[in-house]
Amino acid sequence: MAFSIKRVLDLFYPRLCLHCDQLLPQEKNTFCPVCLEQISLIDLHGRCRTCFGEFGKGRCERCVGRSVVIHKQLAACEPFGPAQTLLNAIKSGRPDSISAAASLMAYQWLACKRPLPDLIIPLPCTFWEKQKIGFDPHHMLASEIGKVFSAPVHIVLRKAFDHTHFLSHGEFRHRIEVSHRRREVLCDKKILLVAPSLDDTLFRSIGHELKAFFPTQVDALAFAVIE
Repeated sequence: MAFSIKRVLDLFYPRLCLHCDQLLPQEKNTFCPVCLEQISLIDLHGRCRTCFGEFGKGRCERCVGRSVVIHKQLAACEPFGPAQTLLNAIKSGRPDSISAAASLMAYQWLACKRPLPDLIIPLPCTFWEKQKIGFDPHHMLASEIGKVFSAPVHIVLRKAFDHTHFLSHGEFRHRIEVSHRRREVLCDKKILLVAPSLDDTLFRSIGHELKAFFPTQVDALAFAVIE
């Protein structure tokens, strides 16, 4: 009996659950039913409405005492179990993990009843990070969310070597800045920053960079919240 190419591939490379390596019942699944049950969206109650830190109601004391740079930060999942595995797969650029994470992120955003953005901006990768993987997983993640929200995606941010930090501390570090060629697209826009992990310090530093180019509002959306 002749085998199709697909059947041969299934024989030697069976489709396995991303987390537990069990054989998947359906070809298009990323997780087995047991692991899929362990992935849930973070409850929006008990989170600061600005930075998304655990608080209670309203804004936390930290956010009350500082200027609003990012209007709202939001994350979809806690990085435990299968969700942590999914986060690792996003960072390595695995395509099926990126589409799965984007769906969860978009669902969390819509559940929070936030206005849809005019523009989606992915956090940048360095040239060497892209070379190692072969493509930009952050851009892929933003593109998937852009499809759901029907919003354009622009690569506006770039990583640059932080000379000041190197001279003062002797440590190699990148900083994120706005590309000169893309500044005109920021004016009068509701902007959504997209990243695999929620990092309050990083998002606020980017928000300060963007404010110089007059966006109407800057929000941030991540797959996992890192406390």
